[in-house]
Amino acid sequence: MTDGKATLGRKTVLLILLGSIAAIFAVSFLYRMQNPNLQVHVKQQSRTRAPEGMTQNMAGMAQVKELMARVEKNPEDVEALTELGNMFLMMRAWDRALEPLEKAVQLQPKNVNLLKGVGICYYNKKQYDKAMQVYGEILEITPDDALVFYNMGVISKYALSKPDQAKSFFRQAAEFAGQNEELRLHAEEELKTLESK
Repeated sequence: MTDGKATLGRKTVLLILLGSIAAIFAVSFLYRMQNPNLQVHVKQQSRTRAPEGMTQNMAGMAQVKELMARVEKNPEDVEALTELGNMFLMMRAWDRALEPLEKAVQLQPKNVNLLKGVGICYYNKKQYDKAMQVYGEILEITPDDALVFYNMGVISKYALSKPDQAKSFFRQAAEFAGQNEELRLHAEEELKTLESK
């Protein structure tokens, strides 16, 4: 097809499209003019029923209150302390999460999951030295924890500006990643960026 015919075809399609839009607008306008009392009715929700998001928030707050009551009744209830800490972690309330998690760690100092929660809190509070200390404690318990090595690499590289230390941690993360292919790839990518400098 020549350029002239292609241009003519495009113009024809464009004119048909514009004509169709104008026709729809005209019909709609005429319909509105002939039916001036046309109204849209909005069905209101019952005022007694809270929106779904609010219901979930209220349920979450009720659970927090219940857990706090359990901890007040029994300050050594590790399960309640852990659940309370995890709920605050999900809310990104780092200070609030840290208190019950640290109490739980005092009761179960070798609990790696609790220590990881404490490390997350310190990291998000930008208390990187404390986070590194907690991650070091985890490695004393589980010396091949690839995710802990990766987290230490991230802190060393981005927060503490210690590239040589970060390289070491990323190498160990990649080495111990095992079946966690995604973690291994992330660690190797971080290592490449450090080695290319």
